[in-house]
Amino acid sequence: MIGRGRRSAILRPAVILIFGFAGAVASAIPSRAGEPACEVPAELMDVDGKLPHVAEKLHAGGPVNIVAIGGASTAGLAAGSVDLSYPNRMRQMLIAWYPKVPITIVNKSVPHQTAEQMVGRFPADVFAEDPTLVIWETGTTDAVRGVDVDAFAATLQSGIDAVAARGIDLILVDMQFSHRLIAVIDFETYLRAMHRVGDVKDIYVFPRFAMMRYWSEQEVFNLDGVLKGERANLAANVYDCLGRKLAEAIRIASQ
Repeated sequence: MIGRGRRSAILRPAVILIFGFAGAVASAIPSRAGEPACEVPAELMDVDGKLPHVAEKLHAGGPVNIVAIGGASTAGLAAGSVDLSYPNRMRQMLIAWYPKVPITIVNKSVPHQTAEQMVGRFPADVFAEDPTLVIWETGTTDAVRGVDVDAFAATLQSGIDAVAARGIDLILVDMQFSHRLIAVIDFETYLRAMHRVGDVKDIYVFPRFAMMRYWSEQEVFNLDGVLKGERANLAANVYDCLGRKLAEAIRIASQ
C-alpha cells in the first residue's frame, strides 16, 4: 500500500496536468448562447437554494458585488487568463441578463489551498470586499491531500456560518471531474460530505463534478486525452460552459 505522502508525490504531476492545463488563449471565447455543448440533464439544474440578498439587489437595481474564492480553476489559470475563468464568464452572462444592474466580480483565488486555508482568508480577502454573494469553490485539494473528511465537513460548516453571520449569500462549487484522477483519488467521499453539509445548511452546491462527468461521458469535452497544445482552449471552453450554468443557477435562485 502506498503511504499518503508517497501517494501525493506520485499524483502531483497528474493533478497539474488535469487541473492546471498549460498554455494561454489569446482571444476571448466567442458567444456560445444556445449551443448544445453546454447542455446538461435537467436534474443537474435543479437549484433548490435561494439567494435572497442577490434577489433584493437585482430587483432594486444593484449593485451586486460577487467574490469568488477557490483554487487554480477559479483563477482561470488553465485557460491562461482570469478573463476566461468561469467566474468572469458567469458575470458576463449576468450582465447580459441584467444590463441595468452594476455587477462586479472580485477573484480572490489561490491555487492548491485547502478549505481550511481558504476560510482563514475570509476576513481579509472576502468580507473586506463587502460582497452580496460569495462563490466558494473547494474540495479538490482536500481530496488530493487526504484531509480528514470530518474535518473537511466541519470547515465547510464554519465557513458557511461565518458568511451567513454577515448577511451574505453563498454558493459552494464542488470538485472538477477527470476519469484519470477519480481512479486514484477518493473524490466521492468529499463530494458526499460537501453536499451533505449543503443540505444541512440549506446552501446550494453547484454540481461541477457531475456536469463535467456528463460532458466527458457524452464526449462533449475530452477531459483526459487532450493534446498539450489544446489544453488551454479546452479549459477555456469548459470554463465558459461552467460560467453559463452557474449564472443560470444564480438567476433561478434569485427569482
